[in-house]
Amino acid sequence: MLHGAIYYFLYAACRFGLFFYHPIFRVIGRENVPKEGRLMICANHSGLADPIWIIMALKMGHMPRVMAKKEAFDVPILGWFLRSIGVFGIDREGMDIGGIKTGIKCLREDQQLMVFPEGTRVRPGKVVKPKKGALLLAARTDAPVLPVYLTVKRHPFSKLTCVIGKPYHPAYGSKKPTEEELETATQELMEKIYRLGETA
Repeated sequence: MLHGAIYYFLYAACRFGLFFYHPIFRVIGRENVPKEGRLMICANHSGLADPIWIIMALKMGHMPRVMAKKEAFDVPILGWFLRSIGVFGIDREGMDIGGIKTGIKCLREDQQLMVFPEGTRVRPGKVVKPKKGALLLAARTDAPVLPVYLTVKRHPFSKLTCVIGKPYHPAYGSKKPTEEELETATQELMEKIYRLGETA
């Protein structure tokens, strides 16, 4: 109930903010968002507010769970706020068993989980190696993957476009993919995401 109330409050507040800061907010492919069931939402990452814009674009009617870097929870007030809306932390540098278990639990309970495979904000022209964790969670729970691309905001009043692809299940040789299969599938996922940007 609390998360639902927070969702609608944030949705209204963000609609107000969009009117002033991003008067042109375009969403392409919203019909691709499943109405229910477990879902791994994977997107590119270029700004702090990316989760907010993507939640606005998906228009699911409730807050998906969001996986964020654990350092964000060390910031006073911000950490409390993130926990209050269902965001949980993950250690990007090592094998965070607690974060992985939380992610698996969310998906097995048919929740929707948002992850940024790049693991950090990436500016235009910069290339980072994506993390395999998102697809590991999806494979462990048989969750479909929803690729999402959000345009890079060059200034506060720039046009903002969110492109939502079609959900899919990465193909593996077995239910327990190897490290190599996960790495290949993760690279293919990021290629899918950035190809969506060509239609933005």
